[in-house]
Amino acid sequence: MQQYGIHWFRRDLRIAGNSALKWNWKKNQGGTLGVFFFDSKFLSRPDFSHHRFAFFLETLKELRSELREMGGDLLVLDQGPDEGFSDLLKKLHAPRPTCVTYNRDYEPFARERDARVSRLIEGLGVSVHTMRDHLVVEPHELQRVPGTPSFYQVYSPFCKRWLSLVEGEDFHERITEQKEALQYLEKRRLGQTIEPFFKLTWKQVFTHLGNANLFEDALDRFISENQKSVKIKIPPAGSLVAYEKLREFRSGVDDYLEKRDFPSISGTSGLSIFFKNGSITPALVLAGLNLNEFEFKQKSGRIQFLKEIIWREFYYHILYHRPSVEHEAFLSHYQDLKWQNNPEWFEAWAEGKTGFPIIDAGMRQLKTTGWMHNRVRMIVASFLTKDLLIDWKWGEKYFMNQLLDGDLAPNNGGWQWAASTGCDPQPYFRIFNPLLQSKKFDPNGEYIKKYIPELRHVPSSEIHEPGLRYIPPIVDHATQKEKALALYRR
Repeated sequence: MQQYGIHWFRRDLRIAGNSALKWNWKKNQGGTLGVFFFDSKFLSRPDFSHHRFAFFLETLKELRSELREMGGDLLVLDQGPDEGFSDLLKKLHAPRPTCVTYNRDYEPFARERDARVSRLIEGLGVSVHTMRDHLVVEPHELQRVPGTPSFYQVYSPFCKRWLSLVEGEDFHERITEQKEALQYLEKRRLGQTIEPFFKLTWKQVFTHLGNANLFEDALDRFISENQKSVKIKIPPAGSLVAYEKLREFRSGVDDYLEKRDFPSISGTSGLSIFFKNGSITPALVLAGLNLNEFEFKQKSGRIQFLKEIIWREFYYHILYHRPSVEHEAFLSHYQDLKWQNNPEWFEAWAEGKTGFPIIDAGMRQLKTTGWMHNRVRMIVASFLTKDLLIDWKWGEKYFMNQLLDGDLAPNNGGWQWAASTGCDPQPYFRIFNPLLQSKKFDPNGEYIKKYIPELRHVPSSEIHEPGLRYIPPIVDHATQKEKALALYRR
């Protein structure tokens, strides 16, 4: 049997442009096998979401199908990576895999896990090779003072430094390499014949070891069991769907600057759910939209979208350098704010029954679809923290429980920005007025009417006012604004 390596899939659920998978494939001349472990510690996290897990499972299913179509395979095991790799590698003795590869992750939990599992694998006599994947620029590549652990805490200088790096030859090559991946995806989209380039399956390996059913694949069982807790429609998943979404956005990216803030318009990319599990990456998107070939000083939809990608990377760098933000305020002087934390108000907010139409439309969209428009995310986050005076951590956790694109770094960064407790935050005295936000970004009430059916026949001139043709508001904005200012001044 030919030599082979193992690629450990995590949040890189695709073939196209997968850095570590490609390295493994080259080293083993096509003899690369995929494995995925369901870590029970992850599944028991307080921010676990059955809906997000369902989308993740569907993505895994698509990945397994694609790998098999291309001559490879994916084994999904009902074990954590410690126990799983220990069991797997001890049984793969003749021949042994040449290596295990994986793409790096930057969350505190993942970093500790990866260091521990790498030591275990190497202790069993198998080499480990890791690579960059879901960030364009990794935290160790971008320091405020090169060669030191210092990091940027303000977006603008971070953005400037990020761009200066990406303009360099090394980073330009990273983006250019993704063009080949896009060509592969285009061939798949068109249904063109692609010669299988993987040369080994798990069944072949296990048969060689004398037991074709040496390990049971758990994916279908997980899908069936999790489906019992799914209450929303899960959208199509996988790298090909993500690529189709990218192609669709390509025709509208020039209008992104003008349309991105209006929730009734399809003006955003819709790529966030695919970024979360690695069906597509920012590097692929930069290549697909030619975002590395524009003059940044231009004011355009493309540049604005690029800025949003850089914001995402900024929050990952913050989490990497200051992992404590996962549980506490970035700004220490706001660590002990005396939040009111009224549970009845929080329940009204979560259920979309605050009496403020734009707030309730957003929360109902979240609950029924697993997604919320980004402008509305900012409005409802400001309302929870500065109108209802409820701890941002409550909102952050609720979003992670509901969002299909729930991602620790950008979700935490966004909530701390809205609550004025994070790095480069919105100033505490800048408090969104939900009425003005509603009139500005949903002037005709189209978004409100879509998610609040009881307001469908209300004239646009009246639809924004809390309590006018709707349930009474649970708070008075002007009164709560003064209380919020006092809270932050203490």
